[in-house]
Amino acid sequence: MLTRSASYSDRETAQLLGGWFSQDIVDEFLGHDAAVTDYAQTTNPQLVAHLVGELHELLALPLDEGDYALAAAELGMEVGPPEPFSHGAWFQSLAATLSGV
Repeated sequence: MLTRSASYSDRETAQLLGGWFSQDIVDEFLGHDAAVTDYAQTTNPQLVAHLVGELHELLALPLDEGDYALAAAELGMEVGPPEPFSHGAWFQSLAATLSGV
């Protein structure tokens, strides 16, 4: 993926899920962790921080696992979360991982 600047205005969660977690993930990355690493390395840190905030906002909503799966699909994710995670648990893990970037 190309490096992007902080002026990019799309919702960052949709950018990550739709851009890095399409059906092409198997052709581009060795797995979810490699895709997240690529995102973190090629994205402005301000946008990464914005994504973490968006994930925390999503996780604060009173949603069940089906709602998280629907949200992931609506935000462009075309593959499931990595084993053994549910969508909600993976969003929590993703936020924690990217908080340390």
